Amino acid sequence: MERTPSTPYSRAGGLAALGGSMLVAGSMFLPWADAGGGTVNFWGLADVEAVSADAATYGLSLALIPLLVLWCALFFAWRTHEVRMAWAFGGFTGAMLLYGGDLRLSEDLPAAGQGAGEVVAAVGLLLLAAGCVLALAANVPEPAGSRADWKGSL
Repeated sequence: MERTPSTPYSRAGGLAALGGSMLVAGSMFLPWADAGGGTVNFWGLADVEAVSADAATYGLSLALIPLLVLWCALFFAWRTHEVRMAWAFGGFTGAMLLYGGDLRLSEDLPAAGQGAGEVVAAVGLLLLAAGCVLALAANVPEPAGSRADWKGSL
């Protein structure tokens, strides 16, 4: 496959996705819940009694967050339209998996005890998903018939 130049919209989508994934990673260090007078960040959610029932979801989210940051950084290493389109689908899938895990874990937390980390994670996931969609749309090559220099007969 030959290297194809990326468009400004494609790079903007890649940057948005990378920024969103970094927001999600950063949210792991912010308070997610108020557990008995003290705040708990994402790393300590396993110790919260309500989350222990969803240990598999928590473990998947814990493993997926750093992998998604790495995946989003790969956008700038891959240089063909086809690979970037696969990247966009993978990034969007990862964002939706994490968003589903976030919803499931936040359901277990007390409504009054949710912290800023959960909000930052949700904003980061929405930014990541929007960046993947923008990068996908910008990497779809134009059909040969829609080019301005095409002089076909009508």
